[in-house]
Amino acid sequence: VFQFESAGMRSVLSQLKPESIEDLIAVISLYRPGPMDSIPTYIRNRHNPKEITYKTPLLKDILDVTYGCIVYQEQVMQICRKLAGYSYGRADLVRRAMSKKKHDVMEKERANFIYGAKKEDGTVECVGCIANGVSEKVANEIFDEMSSFASYAFNKSHAAAYAVVAYQTAYLKRHYPKEYMAALLT
Repeated sequence: VFQFESAGMRSVLSQLKPESIEDLIAVISLYRPGPMDSIPTYIRNRHNPKEITYKTPLLKDILDVTYGCIVYQEQVMQICRKLAGYSYGRADLVRRAMSKKKHDVMEKERANFIYGAKKEDGTVECVGCIANGVSEKVANEIFDEMSSFASYAFNKSHAAAYAVVAYQTAYLKRHYPKEYMAALLT
């Protein structure tokens, strides 16, 4: 239950009023430095779906499940693939560079994300956002958002495992407190 017991997390949960395991998975992913900045937007959008906006319509199918917010590492990879034409491998390199805070790699990838990249033989490695109709300004905003988020982001399966265990232990603590505490102490 430790995932949900802090005062801050309890406050977020009371504002969110989770209705599904998906909500719990998202909250566990968001309640971290960086992603935490998106919590108010996530809560507002969850309660008011008409207020959801996307920097480009290309983000809708990637971010609709998380109410317009980047929540998971996999979403960063999907954004790189869909908006800039990255391969799966290159998108994973970006995710890893972001999570390890490799700023030199990130600045190179910013240029590739926005303008595209060619291999040494002249073939296209990725087309970049501009080639897909995303303005330079919007591409930079999206890249900035991904960068500030990804350094502390979880992948969804990690957050899902935490959410399931936290939910199960909270259930046991609430409905079987004696047995729960006995198991905890032993």
